[in-house]
Amino acid sequence: MKKKKVLLIHHSGLLGGAGISLYYTWKALEEKYEVSCYVPSDPPELMEFLVNKGLKTKTYSFRLGKITYYSGGNTLVSPKFWYHALRILTQLKIWKSIIKIESPDLVLVNSKVLCWMGVLFNGIKSVCFVRETIPGNPKSIMNQIMRRLLDKFSLAAFLSEYDANQTGLEDAFTAVSPDFLDVLEYEEKISREKACEKLGIKSEFFNVVFVGGKDPLKGLDIGLKAISRLKDSRIQLIVAGYDKISIHNHGFKGLVEKIKKQKVLKYSHNIDDFITRNDIEDIVQFIGVQSDMRTVYTASDILIFPMTKPHQARPAFEIGVQKKPVIISDFPNICEFVINGKNGLTFRPNDNIELANAILRLKNDTKFRNQLGNENQEFTYKFHTAEYSVKELLIGINKIIG
Repeated sequence: MKKKKVLLIHHSGLLGGAGISLYYTWKALEEKYEVSCYVPSDPPELMEFLVNKGLKTKTYSFRLGKITYYSGGNTLVSPKFWYHALRILTQLKIWKSIIKIESPDLVLVNSKVLCWMGVLFNGIKSVCFVRETIPGNPKSIMNQIMRRLLDKFSLAAFLSEYDANQTGLEDAFTAVSPDFLDVLEYEEKISREKACEKLGIKSEFFNVVFVGGKDPLKGLDIGLKAISRLKDSRIQLIVAGYDKISIHNHGFKGLVEKIKKQKVLKYSHNIDDFITRNDIEDIVQFIGVQSDMRTVYTASDILIFPMTKPHQARPAFEIGVQKKPVIISDFPNICEFVINGKNGLTFRPNDNIELANAILRLKNDTKFRNQLGNENQEFTYKFHTAEYSVKELLIGINKIIG
């Protein structure tokens, strides 16, 4: 019998958490369905990652229209919101044509920012994978508009019960399918010392890893303030992710790019300035984007995730595979997966003193650190493997297309 066809559409070419999750979702779906997937050709990181994994990826060469209204995203008064949203008007015909050519039995868009696409799927079963937490009051006008757009899909999949309950859909089926991973791709394969040598970082220090680069939402500034309080404690911060923010175009395009990146450029400058002023260059190691996070986690002792607004925290369970704990900002959307004193520690958002104290506590109390790490592995195996997570997604998809 011919397999039914699933079309995946992804919104960003960056190799972030959503892109990694796209890979695992694709791998799980192709066991039962024929899968076709579109990702941006620029930037090429995600495309190259998928190709290297042996997946035949299709690309589009334009910036996809998005509604970037979510916790940590853009507000309605932000020029970036309208820069992304107005592109939708020029792309409706393009995606109608692509969908007609692909002729899928089901379309899955891999982010809430693509909820506008629900208007394209008349007569076609559809899924929106909501990977974002809603901002502010769930009953605000914009949140209600996005709820109505999500209700046009056959199914909305959420990463947590919290996110599903906050959104409160009325027409679409809902499923809770937490982010998941292939445990084998994160298990330790080399010693901590070899991992440090491979990354060019010191192994004799207590290594605290931060994943998120210079994204203001991820809270690198909070992490640096905490580390600066501990600079006499033989602790160093390992920063993975995009760390070099630059303008690639000249003339008018360069001006537009500069305006778009104004916030992150300022943030990047402030980060560099803070490191210099506080004389912590020797204990802050930027290692850039890493396609193989296994080595990064092996070289590290704990993970910090000092997000400044509610956000999804994939690294928290990735490092759990190696029996290592996380210290994370205490927002309600993470309480299903990180329990203070159980598999990690939580601290008041933006409180660098509390974060510093938590880091020092785990450095000095090896027994407690190992206890949390063991539990974090248990949480990872329980909630973040395909056996658990994809099962819920596939149950929902099977209800729709069988």
